[in-house]
Amino acid sequence: MADRWDVAVIGGGVIGVSVARELARAGVERVVVLEHEAAVGQGSSERANGGFRAQFTTPINITFSLYSVGVLENLERTSGGTVGLHQTGYLLLTGTEAGETNLRAACELQRSLGVETEWLDSDEAATRAPVIGTDGLRAATFHHRDGFLDPHGVVAAMKEDAQRRGVAIHTRSEVVGIEERADKLVVRTDGAALDAEWVVNAAGSHARSVAALLGVEIPVEPVRRNLAFIPHPGDGELIPMCVDLDTGVLVRREVGGGFVVAYSNPDDAPGWDTSVDPNFLGDVAERIGNRFPSLASIPIDPKHCWAGLYPETPDHHAIIGPSPGHGRFIQCIGFGGHGIMHSPAAGKAVAELVTAGACTTFDLHPLRVERFAEGDLVVETAVL
Repeated sequence: MADRWDVAVIGGGVIGVSVARELARAGVERVVVLEHEAAVGQGSSERANGGFRAQFTTPINITFSLYSVGVLENLERTSGGTVGLHQTGYLLLTGTEAGETNLRAACELQRSLGVETEWLDSDEAATRAPVIGTDGLRAATFHHRDGFLDPHGVVAAMKEDAQRRGVAIHTRSEVVGIEERADKLVVRTDGAALDAEWVVNAAGSHARSVAALLGVEIPVEPVRRNLAFIPHPGDGELIPMCVDLDTGVLVRREVGGGFVVAYSNPDDAPGWDTSVDPNFLGDVAERIGNRFPSLASIPIDPKHCWAGLYPETPDHHAIIGPSPGHGRFIQCIGFGGHGIMHSPAAGKAVAELVTAGACTTFDLHPLRVERFAEGDLVVETAVL
């Protein structure tokens, strides 16, 4: 490894690769990504469902989504379709009075920030997605620029662009130490050491242990998320990503046919286990019929199930900004299930922090590291 870098990015998932790409786009010449796996994008990124949406409940998440979807649309064009972008929309569904109230408030907030969210009745929702059952359905919202993509394709497209702009990517490089000196940070891996003016923690589920290397405390915990594929012959056109807000079950159709189903027990304790929750099949069987009755009788093969980790924070928002007492150690972590969809905005924010000393594209105040110690949290409730 070269002795000196402008920025060392720890973590080669979609967040780390996006940060490196945006730094290079902003004119930073010497950027290195340090990834402990054999290739980038092999952690949570490769296990993601691939959804992206602007239908959130807080201004910062909505703003991040609006910016990011524009970048993803452009990346789809410039990469020749590598991203695998399908803007089928997200269809959020509820059959409860409280759910309708919350959905209405979220819809109004989204519209006030420029998201063209539509309010649908049950018949309109069924037209968008015939797979849903409308019994007891009170309300639904839909946004046409939401959808799903290929997580591997996003990482590949960003990696290619980053490397073309001079970013170095070093795999099998596990960071084991960080030291701060007068004018630099020394990053030690299991094979070498390097100097950097800035270090960015983009280590996903491992972010807490990386931050602790420099004595920074951050509340990021890995939480398991379970998914399944259901073969379904005779599938027609793609449908929106359908979310039953009352049960937590998500359903979307795959490009090649069949359905992807996601559900995770909110009481599943944080941990590193990426095997499928043994209760997953029973949990899905109990809930899927509430809004997707046509899928309730189809057995799910355990061989077609998988799980990944969400790096979650207490308020379900990312952490982006300099570390208290260590201004050149930037955190870009804790995205939960929003890493793929918010990676363009995250990269842009970090690039501005490094090159301009402040982020002007977004108001990062709600995402600052200090908010936890201050008790100043705004909770995102649309956690899917």
